[in-house]
Amino acid sequence: MTFSNNLFFSKILHKDILNLDDSVIGNLNDVLIDSSGIKPTLTAIEVKNGKRIFYINCESLEIYRKRNNQFTLKLNSQQITFASPPENAIFLAKDILDRQIIDINGRKVERVNDIRIGLINQNWAVIAADIGLRGLIRRLGMEYMGITVTNLLKREFHNKLVVWDDVQPLISNRDNLQLTQPFSKLTTMHAADIADIIEDLDRQAQIEVFKSLDNEQAADVLEEVDSDVQVSLLEQLPIEQAADVLEMMPQDEVADILEEFEDLTAEKLLIEMEEHISEEIRELMEYDDRTVGSLMMTDMMSFDKDENVKSVLKQLRREQPEEDITNFVYVTDNRKLVGVISLIDLIHAKSNRVLRSLMKTELVLLKDTDKIEFAMEQMQKYNLMILPVIDEHDELIGIVSLMDIVYEYIRLNKVDV
Repeated sequence: MTFSNNLFFSKILHKDILNLDDSVIGNLNDVLIDSSGIKPTLTAIEVKNGKRIFYINCESLEIYRKRNNQFTLKLNSQQITFASPPENAIFLAKDILDRQIIDINGRKVERVNDIRIGLINQNWAVIAADIGLRGLIRRLGMEYMGITVTNLLKREFHNKLVVWDDVQPLISNRDNLQLTQPFSKLTTMHAADIADIIEDLDRQAQIEVFKSLDNEQAADVLEEVDSDVQVSLLEQLPIEQAADVLEMMPQDEVADILEEFEDLTAEKLLIEMEEHISEEIRELMEYDDRTVGSLMMTDMMSFDKDENVKSVLKQLRREQPEEDITNFVYVTDNRKLVGVISLIDLIHAKSNRVLRSLMKTELVLLKDTDKIEFAMEQMQKYNLMILPVIDEHDELIGIVSLMDIVYEYIRLNKVDV
């Protein structure tokens, strides 16, 4: 036998534990872990002897590998008692095996089929999660049969490991993992990746992940998830916080979301929002679904025709508008749309020039009552991704994007893509 310092947890789970005199004291039923560090460390083993369960410090346990790749567990001390674990204690088998984790690098949800543990600075720690088929077969005690079969078929049979540093555990009322600082690793991911992950989780885990985000990140993620998930997530937040999150989203998106709520709940959310924002959302909600007005974004960069380039660029730098609304600057005269300037032309212009001397007056535009089919035709005809929207008084009231138009057309017409 040789001393082992690196192995799969399933190899020792439910194995007999020998005392100093080689008598069996029970079997390893589970292991308690401390999740305060980067890698969870094993603090104590749960020993089961008949109906009796007791705990032993991990420092008292040594693991030996036999020639047949089996393992022997043996105590190295008489000082083996360990205080009963607290109610919120975390166990390796009960709370990690078969649970969901987020693979940060792979940007997806995985299931833990086995755990690789190893000695680090004389302490046993969780090294990696095995998310592959081999880990599951190993748990069933059929690993060598699997190796034999795959060799005969000339197939590979590798372990599929995710290093624990790249794992984001989950919290979900003991139904998922409850480790480390909640979801701290998710903050480095793109909102679209977090949204994909949330949609792959069970409902309780979805809620826990979403609640861990700050309001700004929650708003970004909410834009990316399906409408039924949007409603489910927002319903779990206090009305005040849900309103704060919605205020950070494009108003056309908010109008669509509120249409999915009961009227009373939607009204409560609108009341909690800033008055000027809620008024604009109410106006959007009055439009028919098949019209441009229901999809337009009211956040756009518009300036009076007599403003100069210097003041406009200064305002753009100060407000830092979203990327998808800064391709063009719209020029108005008493709120009426009179021209458009590309951002490139604006940047290259002399700082003292006024907008009316730069703007193009040949405009392609839409009315808020135009049908989305007409909007698609106009955008295709003129090869434009965004068009300005005016009302019955020719006043600029918003912009609409081709992506939103196409998405809504597909939704309304139930087109398969």
